Amino acid sequence: MCKMMFIGIKIPKLIRWFFIAGIIFLCPACIHAVQKPKAELDNAIRKIFITRDQVFDLSGYAGGGGGNPFNLFDEDAYVDPRYDKSPDAFIPVTICQPTIHPAIYFHGSEGNRIVVDLKIPYSLKEIYLYDRSHQSDSCWLYTGNLKKWNRVASFTTVSEPGERKWKKIILDEETRFVMIRFSSYETSITEMVLYGIPLQPVPVTENFSESKGLTKTPLNQFLGVNYIMENEPQWLKPFHYSRLYNFALDYDNDSARDENHARFNMLHYGFYNKQKGKYIFNIDTLKEINQGNIWYSIRGVSKWMSDLGFTDKDRPMNRPLLNSEDPSSYSRHAAMMWNMAAFFGNNKVDTDLLSLSHEPRQGGRGSMNMYENGNEEDATWVGNKYCSPYEYFAQSTADWDGDEGRLGTCFGIHTADPAAQLMMSGLTGLDTNRVKVYRFLAENLRNDQKFIWQGGIQYHYYSQRNGRGISPEADSLRWRLSKVAECSYNIAPGVKCFLGENGYDKSPSSWQSTPLIPGLSVAQSQGIMLLRSINATFFSGFDAYILYWLRDGNPEDDPRPYLTSGILRRMPDGKTKAYPGWYYISTLINRLGKYIPDKVVSENGDIWIYRYRHSQEPDSVAYFLYKPSVIGTQPSSYSLDIGQAAGNNVHKISFLDNSELGMVENIQISKGKIQFDIEERPILILCKELPSGK
Repeated sequence: MCKMMFIGIKIPKLIRWFFIAGIIFLCPACIHAVQKPKAELDNAIRKIFITRDQVFDLSGYAGGGGGNPFNLFDEDAYVDPRYDKSPDAFIPVTICQPTIHPAIYFHGSEGNRIVVDLKIPYSLKEIYLYDRSHQSDSCWLYTGNLKKWNRVASFTTVSEPGERKWKKIILDEETRFVMIRFSSYETSITEMVLYGIPLQPVPVTENFSESKGLTKTPLNQFLGVNYIMENEPQWLKPFHYSRLYNFALDYDNDSARDENHARFNMLHYGFYNKQKGKYIFNIDTLKEINQGNIWYSIRGVSKWMSDLGFTDKDRPMNRPLLNSEDPSSYSRHAAMMWNMAAFFGNNKVDTDLLSLSHEPRQGGRGSMNMYENGNEEDATWVGNKYCSPYEYFAQSTADWDGDEGRLGTCFGIHTADPAAQLMMSGLTGLDTNRVKVYRFLAENLRNDQKFIWQGGIQYHYYSQRNGRGISPEADSLRWRLSKVAECSYNIAPGVKCFLGENGYDKSPSSWQSTPLIPGLSVAQSQGIMLLRSINATFFSGFDAYILYWLRDGNPEDDPRPYLTSGILRRMPDGKTKAYPGWYYISTLINRLGKYIPDKVVSENGDIWIYRYRHSQEPDSVAYFLYKPSVIGTQPSSYSLDIGQAAGNNVHKISFLDNSELGMVENIQISKGKIQFDIEERPILILCKELPSGK
């Protein structure tokens, strides 16, 4: 009634408030009409519970920087500072800031930012923070979204132990996202509690993840290898994938400072043959060997940036001092990627659009459809040149499609070739948190919300402990990778999961030296560890294993890590020496190339057993068996139950040091079982199953 009296009547503000005050004074019932909404409001305010999946650190330190961004909320269940009579009775202690080489995560002007996705919009009313800092510093709070943040509060942290307590910040903001920004890693906010009113039904939180299961990729399309360029293509026969290391300055070798006039060179591994009237490239020859898939891992800056003193660890921006989180800062790099995809890809582009420093201008060669725009961008050992997830996303959205076309028409691989795929720059470890942040940035900064790394999610990982290589079994490699594969699948369903680097050095002085099996040479031991690592990865849910490395050029005792990891070596006389590892892998592919993982039969006791199944002939199965130790045990007799098998014989395949096929033996079946010797070097058992019911 009182509210309706003012509809459609324009009354000066001061007069209106006097009028309202008079009504309240004369009408006590109206007092309740005014007070009741506030009481209801207070009752509607609730503590907002935050789960781990809702927290994102834009600096990407959760994988290797110590600390954990979720530690900002992990003790919320034990505190309720808005309603507790003695809120300081429980003191939150877990640290959300990086603790290992923390300064590298603050090298930009933005500092360290932690974003919380509340999943639905809230009317945010209060924020409590427990401040346990040791020095005075600035912090800021924001609401809004990743495209437009609004600063709603700022405060200075405490510097004395006696000042440590809960801080209360009163707000009246409608938002789905909240961001806190720290200017220094010395700041220690050990807990943050949010209170507000949900503006939509609160979604039910379920600890549910969809299982990826084992890969459906046959073994001959599962294996790959890292190298620079190979002029003896026969050594690549076992490998479907070729990951070639490259530098951007090999393709952007123009000294022009102006990115709009840069001309690119695609002849790093090729030349134009005037007599044949076509370009000749080594990668075309290599690809014919196994009908495989070749891609370039391209890192570093343009030549003109290199001439200024910048290195392959610097961000490949158009010029120094640009905003490294702005996709437009990478337009030159995105133009290089467009020209590369137009030249090597499958799409016939208008050659007048190509910006090349060589003639004739040709495109659509069909040589490559996958491109990796970096390598280990998350490396922490490069100091303040460390690349944050936000920086790598900005580069990637430019390299993918010119940031959804905002850069122009000739930027990004997808714009040049719709069949092209962007491979995620290989991560230095199994950092699924960083991949989660990539997805979060893509969903909230791109209009199409697309996870742009459709070529694959790539991790690098080496089995290692206390500065020495260890066996895949001692490292629990299959279980470790299984968790990563499942997590990656739930982050980006349908995107393949690559183990982009894995291997062992032969040098006993390297921190990645292969475990030496007594009685065997270091090269034999390396080959055995590689077989067991490939098998563990194949049965983990990963979709590809890329061996590190193909060919050595250094002595076998070179102590530097990753320089004796090859399964080949170029000898001083120029000839190639193949190590046992090359023959072991060749045998595995020649015998089981069309097989897929079927079942982990046993990972208990002295014998570990895995069953493979032919992808086209499902009655053909193979068993991969070995002792998981590295102590040089003597062969022992083992009886394997293979059930109902077709025929009276099965084939046992032994791996030999100088054979691409191994040694074949026929084994007699007796009552569904076969007897044979087994050791730490794996063996294969091949047989055919009888159809069910026969």
